[in-house]
Amino acid sequence: MEHHGAYAFLIYYVIWIIWKGSFIIGGKYRYLVLLSMIFGLFPDFDGLYYFVKNKLMKKFNKEVQHHFYSWTHWPLSYLPLVILFIISLVTGFYPEFFLTPVVSIYFGHFIFDSISSGDGIMWGKIPWKKDQYARYINLWPDITDGYHDGYWAARYRKTVFAKIGNVALIISIIIINFFIVAEFPEINWYYVVPVVFFIIAFFIGIKKPPKRFFKEPPEGRYADYRVKPQYINGLSAKNKKRHIAKYRLLLEEKGVLGEVISN
Repeated sequence: MEHHGAYAFLIYYVIWIIWKGSFIIGGKYRYLVLLSMIFGLFPDFDGLYYFVKNKLMKKFNKEVQHHFYSWTHWPLSYLPLVILFIISLVTGFYPEFFLTPVVSIYFGHFIFDSISSGDGIMWGKIPWKKDQYARYINLWPDITDGYHDGYWAARYRKTVFAKIGNVALIISIIIINFFIVAEFPEINWYYVVPVVFFIIAFFIGIKKPPKRFFKEPPEGRYADYRVKPQYINGLSAKNKKRHIAKYRLLLEEKGVLGEVISN
């Protein structure tokens, strides 16, 4: 999602103001502006990987349409970063740097992927347990739930959350330009790159998707984790029972109810 970088930067910026008492992230710390954006986008790099892979193979594999399955979208994968930040805070060893990925990934990305997403986030997924899965957290999903790729984007851009994201991009552009003016005549690419990216992201965010994406996807809505036996059988007994009860009709329609019940 094009808004993650802006969310990550803005949240980090608010913390910076409270922590440092300064309205400018400048001097030797200016690189944190770029890093906050990069870390905010980092979990979505798996989507870029699959996109390039499919392009090279010249075949789109629907199995990876939902890239939240990969480790980059499992919050517990980043616990070592939290530990490193705590250590840096205790020792005083550049805590500003170690705070950046923690804030950007958890608050700039995962929180917002848990809101009006096509699926949400498996906050309880344990990375080292291959066949273990957790419930997806997805708040306010009515419009976007169960859609993916362009079909999700076409619906997401109708939501208030998309509009909030565009506002976040505009505010981020204004703030970073304030940094540039404050440090003029020295202009650093740590500022310029985020500004350029946010401008591009803004125009992507307001661009209307192709008409075909406003129709129902060929495989139907909810052709994702809800009907995948591997995911359902990897849930705890309690959550599996809850999942089957909630999606029983869908599982029957997709012809997988018997498979998940028998396991």
